[in-house]
Amino acid sequence: MTATGIAIAPRALMAGDTAGAINAQEVIDRIRKSVGVDWKPEAVDKFKAGDPQTRVTGIVTSSLASLEVLEAAAKIGANLIITCEPTFFSKAETPLASDPVFQSKAEFIRKHNLVVWRFSDHWRLRSPDPFAQGLAQQLGWVKFFDPQNPTLITIPGMTLAALTTHVGKSMKIRGGLRVIGDPKLQVRKIALLPGSTPIQVSIKSLPGADAILAGEVREWETVEYVRDTVDLGGKKALLLTGRVVSEDPGMAICAQWLNSIVPEVPCKWITTGDPYWRPVA
Repeated sequence: MTATGIAIAPRALMAGDTAGAINAQEVIDRIRKSVGVDWKPEAVDKFKAGDPQTRVTGIVTSSLASLEVLEAAAKIGANLIITCEPTFFSKAETPLASDPVFQSKAEFIRKHNLVVWRFSDHWRLRSPDPFAQGLAQQLGWVKFFDPQNPTLITIPGMTLAALTTHVGKSMKIRGGLRVIGDPKLQVRKIALLPGSTPIQVSIKSLPGADAILAGEVREWETVEYVRDTVDLGGKKALLLTGRVVSEDPGMAICAQWLNSIVPEVPCKWITTGDPYWRPVA
């Protein structure tokens, strides 16, 4: 079973002469030492598949280790995949013996000697927020990014309609943004809230921003709060890209960081991409 039709054939290793100089566990030990936050044993950041003693030939980061991402990693000779979100469709990530999709994915990982490690809870705690930083980088707003206040960015003014177009094109969103607010609204201050945003964070962020740019929220919480705010005359907006799409640029930042702390093997970011497409009306 393949997602993309990529044929996995013998290939040159990404890592060149230094390939295999370090194993997966040693990479993770270096991450734990260097990430700059206290390590929490109860966090989700753990090995999800493969043998930690596997010698690493290359590292791939992505917001989600989809089958397409795993195939792309194997094709370029990378065997350690570091992912923000679950690989096996739930927080528990326990493959079901009777389910063909679970088993096909697990078999692909075994066949290609891949190791999958989840890196989410501690990466989110790093300062400045790498997910907000990645989002600013993807949107071409690095010069406006403030590491002291990474979740609020001030850009040259544009209408909400223009902002929606810019975000959609910059992030290659196929399924379309979900937007609340007046298309003519002038937007300068944007709260960058990639990932999943609880209502408490939205309520705290909205007064100081013209718009919230988030991954996902509960529809009966933040969506309705912003809609009622607009109906009450508030000049505010909400843009939703989808959780995985919003987190993807933050894992590009992760790849850049890993190249500095694990110089023995190269690290490459592979985008998960937008899983949706929009039907023509």
